[in-house]
Amino acid sequence: MLCKIADLYVEVPEAGGMAPRLRDYVTNEKVSPDICIREEEYDIRRWENINPASLPYMDSGLKFYIQLYKFGGMMLHASAVELDGRAYLFSGPPGMGKSTHTRLWQQEFAGARVFNDDKPALRYLDGVWYAYGTPWCGKDGININMKVPLAGICFLRRGAQNAIRRLSPIEATAAAITQTNYRLQTEHGIAYMAAVVDRLVTSVPIYELTCLPEPSAARLSYETMSGGNL
Repeated sequence: MLCKIADLYVEVPEAGGMAPRLRDYVTNEKVSPDICIREEEYDIRRWENINPASLPYMDSGLKFYIQLYKFGGMMLHASAVELDGRAYLFSGPPGMGKSTHTRLWQQEFAGARVFNDDKPALRYLDGVWYAYGTPWCGKDGININMKVPLAGICFLRRGAQNAIRRLSPIEATAAAITQTNYRLQTEHGIAYMAAVVDRLVTSVPIYELTCLPEPSAARLSYETMSGGNL
């Protein structure tokens, strides 16, 4: 199926249950794909303890995001919420409360929309970072095919009280690398990743939020990230 994902034309096999996930991204434009994903190249050996039924979803996403580096983009393991035309991403290891935090945004702020709940795509175009909904969006399938200017990224930590601080580029680089696609097997691929991550952390405000799962944490992150407060 020819799809338009993150402003790129991507050929994705519909086999293995991918067709419903791809429905909102399919295009009828007669163009050559920027990225071509081939079903015969899926490799279950790449994944530990995976259900074989999940292979098309996992491996197609991996192949897309590895190629995305070549187009000035990257994947971030995050829940992405749009509010007032700006994107805010919340990242961290599994179980850290990313989805919970963006649900709090939806409860607290009228018009807030989660447009990807697992693996939004990020691209740098004409001097602006954008976040995109993608078909690779986690088990709940929460995604919207949309493109939103990126206002900021917040890495979550659990804590006894709510507190937020801006990360230095060095801190932000370390945090971002742990939550992006590090399955790159060549020095060339690693170099692409390093260049994209460096551009991201030097041009987008990135924070660490220590928080409880409560509305005041959502208000704190919004007030800080929307205003650019340190």
